[in-house]
Amino acid sequence: MTTTKGIILVLKNYKGMKIVGMIPARLGSTRVKNKNLRKINKKPLIQYIIDSSLKSEYLDEIYINSEAPIFKEIADKNNIQFYLRDVFLATDTATNDDFALDFINNIECDILVQLLPTSPFLSAEEIDRFIGKMIEEKYDTMVSVSDVRIETIYKNQPINFDQKKKTPPSQLLEPVKAY
Repeated sequence: MTTTKGIILVLKNYKGMKIVGMIPARLGSTRVKNKNLRKINKKPLIQYIIDSSLKSEYLDEIYINSEAPIFKEIADKNNIQFYLRDVFLATDTATNDDFALDFINNIECDILVQLLPTSPFLSAEEIDRFIGKMIEEKYDTMVSVSDVRIETIYKNQPINFDQKKKTPPSQLLEPVKAY
């Protein structure tokens, strides 16, 4: 994470850049039906990331990127933009890269920040530290990850533990970076 000092330096240097927040919201999730509209504490899941993004100091514009008109209503209600993506970009076969590239090709911006509705606890401060770090370090691309301390197996091989030894407490495991 960047320090407050780093963010202050960035605030002097990011002027003139157009920074856009994009909230991808597909209606047709197959694993959890209507997940972005599911209510948590009487509020749709997507509303949490909208609220945080609206408090960001860096974001010049915020878009919901979706194939579904219901999300345009939510965008309008929150005074943010709506980008209607092609229906094929909302299928299970479309990748994040596919709909992000489509968005970038159609919406002018210097920096695109993707904000996931499935991260309802992400704060405006975290969004701003992320953007500040990206600008300060002059990264072309930056992806957030989190340290997960859990026994992890990849392709049937343990990554951060030995199956033949006593399992250590989770806080002693080598963290795995979760995308």
